[in-house]
Parts: sequence; structure tokens; C-alpha cells
Amino acid sequence: MNISVASQKTTQPMPGMTLILNSGSSSLKFKLFDMPAERELAWGMVERIGERRNRARLVCNTPHEHCAREVTCADHTQALRLILEGLAHTPHRCDDIRLAGHRLVHGKDLFTGPTLIDTRALARMAAIQDLAPLHMPPALDVVRASMAMLPRALQVACFDTTFHLSMPAHTYRYAVPQEWYSDHGVRRFGFHGLSHHYVTVCASQRLGIPLEELKLITAHLGNGASITAFERGRVLDTSMGFTPLEGLIMGTRAGYLDPAVLAHVQRRTGLSLEEMIEILNTRSGLAAISGLSRDLRTIMAARAEGHADAALAVEMYVHTLRKYVGAYAFALRGVHAVVFTGGVGENAFEIREWVLDGLEEMGLILDDGANRQTVNGRAGRISADHSRIQVLIIPTDEERMIARQASQLATSACESHSNA
Repeated sequence: MNISVASQKTTQPMPGMTLILNSGSSSLKFKLFDMPAERELAWGMVERIGERRNRARLVCNTPHEHCAREVTCADHTQALRLILEGLAHTPHRCDDIRLAGHRLVHGKDLFTGPTLIDTRALARMAAIQDLAPLHMPPALDVVRASMAMLPRALQVACFDTTFHLSMPAHTYRYAVPQEWYSDHGVRRFGFHGLSHHYVTVCASQRLGIPLEELKLITAHLGNGASITAFERGRVLDTSMGFTPLEGLIMGTRAGYLDPAVLAHVQRRTGLSLEEMIEILNTRSGLAAISGLSRDLRTIMAARAEGHADAALAVEMYVHTLRKYVGAYAFALRGVHAVVFTGGVGENAFEIREWVLDGLEEMGLILDDGANRQTVNGRAGRISADHSRIQVLIIPTDEERMIARQASQLATSACESHSNA
């Protein structure tokens, strides 16, 4: 499956407004688009959903107004209700929403593209929710709530795994018994695909290199983090695996780990396999190493004050990133550009500097001034003019990619229905 330019954006008309819902483990982001023009009508989020210590926060913006207030929000269903109530105070009527697009983290190999949601599709998604336990259950709650609260809207699911289904077998297979793959579907799937897809298309346009010729490394760095190698129209490899737990060190996820550790810890502690997987997902990573926080900003501040464990956490984080950048550059046999995106990738200029330090012989030379200035949502090139490999900062926009995919599918469905 090659990634074609045609997947970027439909030019066919799309009726109605398009509401995009992007569920996190404790947040729900949204954007309201006028499609296919991709004009943003409203955007915002509910954050701190279900937190006991802090009240939740609703942010609702339009091009002419900003609203932020503390709210009570116990779950993602209530978060969607708050968002729709917030939109009711804008010029855009919720009754006019004709399409709702949803981000689903895991589609396994059951969903190979954007999918119209009906009861059968919803049941198939629920059957694989344990593969992404932090994100799939709340996302499915939002889907169900959206179907109930927006009964006139077509519901479409877009999957983070779809982009990576173009990987060749020699990178998506694990070296495990054949029946694990054939009978149980054990393979690399990869995640953050909507983000990697979006910035790959943007990089292609910025560099003036067609997707079918492009060699690219994209690093999505946030609380969750992954890195992907893109080669001439398809994904060559990606750091996350069967679940989002594998790969880079993340905010609360351990990343790569010798699986024999689990048996060793189980013998010594009596913890169940499920308990250990939960710990590796929610109580490991930067939070565990630093002993302070999953937030890299907090850890960086502590490091600057001489906190030894914070310094170790940063050193391990950077080292792991450097290993993947080097490995993917080698596997690609050369690369046109490296792209940073996500909250950390777009803003932590020190991390970018340390990851790319000393790579001049690879043809990668950083412009220190550009690197420090390209933060806070700015896009741009941070490599020197004479750098053979370009380094780009491209703010991600998963919601826009979902809107493109969902509206293209909805338009095709409407055309098929009209021609039937």
C-alpha cells in the first residue's frame, strides 16, 4: 500500500459541517471544519477529564473569540456534551453538523482505512480495545456519545495504524513462531499514523519532492512518542509495535524492554502479567526515571537545578532518540529530511539540539539560531543552509488529516448512494 498524493485532500464537495473528535486518555480535543475548504470554524478541548485533584477545563475558540473555564467533567461522554454546549454559543449550530470524524488509536489489520461507523464496526473496534488500553476505551465512549448526541451526522473512524500498514513484511513481522502471527495476529502495527501522515505530506510539499521519491524520518514527540522511516511512498519502519508500548521512552511508557524482565519481576514480586503491563504503560518512562513527572518541561527545569534523576531521564530520552535516528538513516540508505513534531518535538529546542549533536559527518548540520526560534507552533527549517539533510519543524494537525480522510470517505459514500 503506497501513500498516494490523492490521499491528501478531496476536491469534491462535501455537504455540511465536519466535527473532528480526538480522544486522549484524559482529554478530548475537537475542531469544527468547513469542508472541503478546510476552514477552521471552532476548536478547543476538554482537559483533565476525570481527575480528582483538579477540576477539568473547557477551551472553546473561534477566529473571533476565546473562551476558557473550569468545569466538572467525570468522563469523555460528559466532555463531548460540554463541547457541544460550548459550540452552541458560537455562530455554528450543532444541528448543522453532518459529519463527525473520530481518531481511533488501534485498527489492527481489521481496519485498513477510514471506516463508516455502524453497530457492527463499533463491535469490531470494541473487540480490540485492550491493545491500546489508555486510549481506545475513552475513544469508543466518545463514538457512542456522538452517535447519540449527533444522530443526523455520519460517523467516520480514522485509525492511527492505517498509515503504517504499508510497511513491508521484513519490518512488520516479529521473529516469533509462525502461528503467533498467523493465528494470533502478532506483528508490528505502529501508531501516531495520522500525525506522521500529515507531516509527511507537508514535508513533501515544502521540499518539493514527490511522495514516491521522498526519504524521510519523522519524530512525533509528546507524552506518547514514536519515530517513523518513510521511503518512496510507503512506511519502511516505525518504533511502536503491536501496541503503543514499544519503542521510545515516553512520559509514562517504558518503551523497548527485554520481555524476560517480566518473568523475573513476577517471580520476585508476585505481580500478575496484567499488573506489570499496566505499570509499564502508566508508571514507567520519564515519570519513573525522574521520580518527578511525566512532563518533560518539569523534568528539564529540575535538571537545570541539578536534580540527578531528572538529568538521567533526559540523557536516556535523548540517547534512545539518537539510536533510532541513526538506525533509520542507515536503513533508508540516505534521507532527505528529519521532521520533528508533537508538543516536545515542536517546542523543546534543547532536545532537538542534543539529538542532532555531532551528526555533521552524516550531512546534518543544525542552525542554532533557527532551532531556538522555531517554537510555540512555528513551522520552519532549523538546519543550516549547507546541511545536506534538512531538519524541519512541522506542527502536527491530526484533526485536519482526520477531516480530509473522513470527508473523502463520506463524499464517496454519498456518491455511491446517489448512483445506486
